[in-house]
Amino acid sequence: MTSNRTFWTVWGAGLAVWAAALLLAASWDLEVSAALVDREAALGRLVALAGEWPAWAATAFCMVVLILGRKPESSFRPWRPLAWAVILLAIISPLIITQAFKLLWGRVRFRNLGVDFAGFTPFYTPAGPGTGLSFPSGHVAMAFVISPVVFFLVRLRWLALSGVLLYGLVVAFGRIQAGAHYLTDCLFSIGMSFLIGAVLIRWLVRSRLGSGVRAGP
Repeated sequence: MTSNRTFWTVWGAGLAVWAAALLLAASWDLEVSAALVDREAALGRLVALAGEWPAWAATAFCMVVLILGRKPESSFRPWRPLAWAVILLAIISPLIITQAFKLLWGRVRFRNLGVDFAGFTPFYTPAGPGTGLSFPSGHVAMAFVISPVVFFLVRLRWLALSGVLLYGLVVAFGRIQAGAHYLTDCLFSIGMSFLIGAVLIRWLVRSRLGSGVRAGP
């Protein structure tokens, strides 16, 4: 486990990179969507229908891990911190933060814009309740609830990161292709998931809800 100073320094750097990436991507939102949107594409329809299913399955499995790992001798017990992190992230990110922004912040989806992109607003400008549900992406936020695995499996971090990104970025691409979200909608959900996931893993491992698997951000 890294020291508090090292952890928060790295976490703060990640926060700064996320903010910079969002501001940089904001100027490309319309261009990226205009280039990628194809509402008849199979991937976009598939992601809209079932893109969240693998993440929901992983969350359900984590609930099983919590139940089976209650006994000290259970082989599932060392995985309880990770299971808790995934479940808590599923509640915090796609269910609380994402839905609050969608309802209160407001942003018109690309596919619902008027002629000459009328109605478009950058992600940092609230359009107001009832104007649209584009920002941020719920599908992407849900896909990245598995991001805590990157911080938990220290020795397999890069393999875990590759798997998480492969799944999450496919979902993000599908949502942009469907005209449901902009690039910044997806980047916001991705960064939020990793930043919250790192804090959850650190807190849960330090609280000793499980042991036996080397973990740390």
